[in-house]
Amino acid sequence: MRKTLYLHIGHFKTGTTAIQQFLHLNPRLLKRHGLVFAQTKQEHSKHSDLAFSLYQAAGVKDLMHGYAKPETPHEVWTSVFEELRRSRRSGMIVSTEELIRLACFPKAVEILKKIVETAPDLDIKIIAYLRAPDSHLRSWYNQLVKRGCKTPSFNAAISHRTEPEHYDYALALKPWISLFGAESIFLRHYSEDSRKDRALFHDFLSIFNIEMPRLGVTHVIEDPNPRMAEDTLEVARILQNADASNRIVETSQNRSNAYFQMEETQNLARSADAFEEIRSRTLGGLDQLAQQLPEFSKPLKKFRAHLPVQEAGASSDGCLLAGLLLSERHVLRKTMNSQNWMLTERLEALEAEFSARGSKPS
Repeated sequence: MRKTLYLHIGHFKTGTTAIQQFLHLNPRLLKRHGLVFAQTKQEHSKHSDLAFSLYQAAGVKDLMHGYAKPETPHEVWTSVFEELRRSRRSGMIVSTEELIRLACFPKAVEILKKIVETAPDLDIKIIAYLRAPDSHLRSWYNQLVKRGCKTPSFNAAISHRTEPEHYDYALALKPWISLFGAESIFLRHYSEDSRKDRALFHDFLSIFNIEMPRLGVTHVIEDPNPRMAEDTLEVARILQNADASNRIVETSQNRSNAYFQMEETQNLARSADAFEEIRSRTLGGLDQLAQQLPEFSKPLKKFRAHLPVQEAGASSDGCLLAGLLLSERHVLRKTMNSQNWMLTERLEALEAEFSARGSKPS
């Protein structure tokens, strides 16, 4: 029986962690359909050693997350091949989004090519998810800050600190198409709707012609990789770059979130739909007034070219951050004044006590 190895290679921020946990939690579902989620080199429901061993051998230093294991890439991959050969199932799935970085390291591609040539008895298929580039880059930037990396502003992070596979999707898939052929690629679309009603899991299973059963399936209850709140993302980034402790970053984020909620920025001031309604009502009011007061129609006509305009994001966000800083400054000053008052009271009490004893403090 010829067997197939399915490599789920990501992309980052396309629900990969959720898929990995789903596969880990439902081995019986997979077995009923001739599949198994590889146990070899599995850590935290993923198989990142397959990628990191290649990158380590290729001399990659960035974003290795402390990986320094002694096994060669050939040893790591061969152990996975052997598990599939021993398995009673016809197919096996491995999953790590780290493999999507392969295209950036030609030496790693060459190493993998030689490894694959040692397994002519196995078919290899590639599963990849892509999301709209703008959404992906915003989510990836969020992830960098969430990891606690020292991260520059969004524009600088994307243009100078981000590997090209994050925006050049042809590059990201180039080595996989080259090694295994376009007919071996399962390319899927990820969007925000993919998380609704477990649509992502339905879609993943459909690759194997599996329908999600109504019973007997264990689902991931919470988002395994939630993104950092956008409203406080920049607060966290700036504090991390200033070497603030995790406790200070978290506390500041909570205080910032409370401030932004007080300012009613969430779902209100930043809602384009709500502001468009204001523009529409303004225009309607001008038209109605022009009918009621025709003698004033000339200036009213000019008003139509000057409808309310929503603040640009940078300006709006800058004002909010300035307001937050002033608020924090006020709280700090109140705290210092309170402490100074307490210290002054204690000093006055000590002086009064020494005076009553007929002595002076040294």
